[in-house]
Amino acid sequence: MQRELRIKNRSEFLRYLDSVSKINDSAIFEITPSGISCLVSSIDNTLIQLSEYKSDFDFTSTLNIPDIKKFQRVIDTLNSDEFTLTLGTNCLEYKGNDIKFKYHLFEEGFLSKPSLNVEKIKNFDYDVSFEFTRDVLQSLLKGSTFASETNKVYLYTEGSSVKADLTDRSRHNTDNYSITICESDFELKPTPINFDNIRLLSNIDNKYTCNINTEYGVVVIDNNTDAIKLKYIISSLTQ
Repeated sequence: MQRELRIKNRSEFLRYLDSVSKINDSAIFEITPSGISCLVSSIDNTLIQLSEYKSDFDFTSTLNIPDIKKFQRVIDTLNSDEFTLTLGTNCLEYKGNDIKFKYHLFEEGFLSKPSLNVEKIKNFDYDVSFEFTRDVLQSLLKGSTFASETNKVYLYTEGSSVKADLTDRSRHNTDNYSITICESDFELKPTPINFDNIRLLSNIDNKYTCNINTEYGVVVIDNNTDAIKLKYIISSLTQ
C-alpha cells in the first residue's frame, strides 16, 4: 500500500515548514493519523520548539528532512492548494500533470531529536502567565536595533504592568529599550532570556501566550492557530 501525505492547504503547510526552518535547517518529522509533529532545537540548544500540524493521514512514519528550506521551495512551485506526496523508501515524490519532483530524505538514525521530556514540560506548574501581541514582538525587534550592545531581554513586572527590557544588567553603561507588554495582577522578578530566541518566534497568529516556571527558570511561549500549534521552550539566563 502506498503511503500518501494528502495536504489540504499548501500555504498553511508552508507556514508550518517555515516555522520549523527558522529553528534548524534539518529535522525529524513524525507522521501520525492526526497530523505531523516535530521536536527541534536551535543550533546552540538554548531553544527547543515543539510544532504540530493538524491533518488526517492513514499511516505512521518519520521523515528525516535534510534541508527544510529546500523542501519549502519545491512545495512553493506547486499550482494546487491541495496536493499529495508519496512516501517512498528514502524520498518524497510528487507527480502532477505539469510538475514532478523527487525529494530525497536522510536515512533513519542520521538525525537525532532533542532529549526533552515533552510531557513533563506540558505538565509543569507555571506560576506566571500572560499574553502579548504580534505588535509587541515587532516593537521589540525594532528596539533591538537601538539596544544593540546586548542580547538579553528581561521580563518583569513594574506596578500593574509586564515589561520587557532590552539591556544587560551585568554590565555598566549599556543602552536599554523598554516596552510594556500587557497589564498584570502578579509579581515577576526580572527574568532574562536570550533575545536571539525571541527573533526565532514565528507569526502564525496575532496572539502569543507566555508561561513561566520561576523555580526552574523555564519560559514557554505558545503561538497557535486551528491547524498549527507552536511551543517554544526557553531556559532563562543568569542576570
